[in-house]
Amino acid sequence: MKRPGRVSLFALLFLIQVLASALTAATPPVLNSVFPCGGQQGHSLELKVSGTGLDEVSRLICSHSDVSAEKISEDRFRVSIPASVPVGTYDLRVLCRNGLSSPRSFVVGNRSEVLESEPNEKLKSAQDVSLDVSINGCVSQKGDVDVYRFQASQGQRVVLECRAERIDSSLNAILEVFDPSGRRLAVNRGFFGNDPLISFRVPADGTYKVKVFDLIYSGSPNHFYRLDIDTGPRMLFTIPPVIQKGETSQVSVYGWNLNSLKSRSEQQLVQDEAVEAARRSLELGEDSKNRQPLLTQSSSTVGNALDRLDLTIKAPADSDSLVVPLRRGSKQTDLESFAFQLEEGHAPLSISLTDLPVVLEQEAHQTAQTAQQLAYPTEVSGQLIAGDEQDWYAFQARRGEVLWFEAWGQRINSPVDLDVSLLDGSDDGSDQKVLARFTDHISDSGGRQFSLNHLDPVGKWVVPEDGRYLIMVRDLRGGLDDDPRRVYRFSLRRQEPEFHLAVVPHHQKQASLNIERGGRTLLDVYAIRKRGMEDSIRISALNLPPGIECPDVWLGPNTKRALLTVSASESAPAFVENLQLKVSSAQGANRRISGGTLVRTDLPNTTSRLTTAIPLAVTNTAPVKITANPQLTRKHDLFGEMKLRHAPGSVLDVAVQVDRRDLSDQAEVKLQGVGLPQMIQNQSTVIPAGVNKGYLSFYLPPYLPEGHYTLTIQAETEVTNPESKKKTSVKLFSNPVSFEVKPAAFVVAVDTGAPRKIRRGETIQVKYSARRMNGFISKIHTELEAPAVKVDGLRVRGVTFVGQTEEGTLQIIANDDAPLGKQAFIRLSAVGVVEDQAVYQGSCFLDLEITD
Repeated sequence: MKRPGRVSLFALLFLIQVLASALTAATPPVLNSVFPCGGQQGHSLELKVSGTGLDEVSRLICSHSDVSAEKISEDRFRVSIPASVPVGTYDLRVLCRNGLSSPRSFVVGNRSEVLESEPNEKLKSAQDVSLDVSINGCVSQKGDVDVYRFQASQGQRVVLECRAERIDSSLNAILEVFDPSGRRLAVNRGFFGNDPLISFRVPADGTYKVKVFDLIYSGSPNHFYRLDIDTGPRMLFTIPPVIQKGETSQVSVYGWNLNSLKSRSEQQLVQDEAVEAARRSLELGEDSKNRQPLLTQSSSTVGNALDRLDLTIKAPADSDSLVVPLRRGSKQTDLESFAFQLEEGHAPLSISLTDLPVVLEQEAHQTAQTAQQLAYPTEVSGQLIAGDEQDWYAFQARRGEVLWFEAWGQRINSPVDLDVSLLDGSDDGSDQKVLARFTDHISDSGGRQFSLNHLDPVGKWVVPEDGRYLIMVRDLRGGLDDDPRRVYRFSLRRQEPEFHLAVVPHHQKQASLNIERGGRTLLDVYAIRKRGMEDSIRISALNLPPGIECPDVWLGPNTKRALLTVSASESAPAFVENLQLKVSSAQGANRRISGGTLVRTDLPNTTSRLTTAIPLAVTNTAPVKITANPQLTRKHDLFGEMKLRHAPGSVLDVAVQVDRRDLSDQAEVKLQGVGLPQMIQNQSTVIPAGVNKGYLSFYLPPYLPEGHYTLTIQAETEVTNPESKKKTSVKLFSNPVSFEVKPAAFVVAVDTGAPRKIRRGETIQVKYSARRMNGFISKIHTELEAPAVKVDGLRVRGVTFVGQTEEGTLQIIANDDAPLGKQAFIRLSAVGVVEDQAVYQGSCFLDLEITD
């Protein structure tokens, strides 16, 4: 006899599975993994793709156009990498029936490639590999462990580096290395973010083993990795970490195995005796008393005999050189950098760029009394090797100057959490009063989906009086061990506006820019405004492909987020091309727009990164299209056809047209605004079933700054699925609605005590004010109106103010057949007259309900 509870559980699980399948079918194509996740220059490989929504995969597309792919089966491609393709990290996407997939990282290297071969879970069954290889592996299931075995000679410097997080993997990797006797020499995690690295000097000839596994012994096909076992030149960081654009600079590169790139006489080896002694103890992997294995921490791993290579580098000057084949997180949206590669080096290193002269820190400036003198504007290259180290700087400033302080640590991949304090700089070093403190930068534009927050200090300060001031830079993370990787940038400059933008497909999950014929899709535009950048920012598309439209949009004053709309015509051909965008503003210099993508949404905090391009694809035909048009004119009984002028304290009316491909689909359409400037309150309404036109109105508050703005209308309705013939819910978007807000002549407001209800046949008195602004003294005529039409069922006699009058009363009468219920978007609409010409408008909503 079956138990009812068991039957119900099975039924519930079946229902969940069916719903999950339906949801999967409706989601955009998502590429979860490509394996192997890298390849060697001048070679080809067979690559497998996997993900969700990847129906009828036809092409594999790389962000570097010279990398080609030939389909050999449903989910496999033959990928060819020319020798001319630079070493670095690129984006791979697949094209399928539903469009272009989200991207996954693919590494082009210059070492031999090896594929993981099972079984290799234990030390005794380790897979044999050689030195100087890149291994493509996967922790494919929970508890999986991968072990590799290699031969090494005494004195060799071997670097073991695992790339996982940096290539969009879910793996939180741990590395362990064992000597020929099976004794663990070192373990590491979290050297580069979550990715581990172990560098060790081989103590004796023999066979060594390296183990890879997940921190919590998790595993899946999405837990892929690349493990390097390398003895070649490897760069770790540079001093300075930033150089001036277009200038020739002296740069010291720090890393391992750099000796082969120059003669011993030129070599400068950075070795601290105490650190080297600790290194030798750690490399032996034992405690002198109990001979138990020791754990190698990141700082000790770094401290062992870093090589230094002094070079002269010419920095690029044009923005086109800033597209680097390196992974950049969303936190690095405002970071300008270029890829620097050494001959025979393993991978390029990112070096930052600035428009300011760069000054190196002095050796002795760790106290207030020995503070290094700066003359701004300038940028400083510093290093906090000791965990409790403090770097001090001094500068002279004049009263009233607006200064901006900014430090870079996390954004240049340095293991620091910087803190900057500004202090009173008395000559004797006493009474150092803290005047300001700058810590983590928290942005409200990207939100959780595309985080722009970082740990680097940014702040503004107005100089209170002429004098000398001190700056103290420290690392809040600290640590007991020295770590030369703790480099930083610090800039001190006047208020000079600057901005940076990132553009991301408007989804709550990984996606690409796919546009249905006859439809529209959205991109989120996130702005980082710096050093007083408050003006409107205009975004325009260039060289659009045939059949594609992308109207200009505006981020209004101080606005940090907007929506960019891309449309495809009914006849647009199928293609994949990159969307080209430019930005402009009257207040600041033009800046590059970076593409962006969500990487993982299955973690407590989603991860996101930048992309080198914004590819788009044209897909199926849209079932419904909506078109939004802001009302720019209005017919008035007294003044005829008026040209509307939007100002703070007025109403923006948007007419929405619904065009259905299947005329049998006549469901109601729910409307609301999306991408609204922060100060504008959202509104919603419903276009009734069978009706193809409606209005959505927004109040522009009196405190809204003047400037250009853009918003978009979102619609939700039901359509018939052409395959299943069942009703399905769809969400679609309008074209962008752009408008300009100009200075107000007056602001209309309803009295707080005005009635909110009126019965049929009743008359009410509504008191209101029209507060004059900007010297306006002419007539103001006020009536009751609705968007584009007369108010149905209500009568009112208009009121005209003359001279300095600012208060009045409207008498409203409800007809016996007036429609019951709340009256959507009715407002007190006022017209300002100059020499008998209607010039200015002001409005405010009237919350009114008609009852029996």
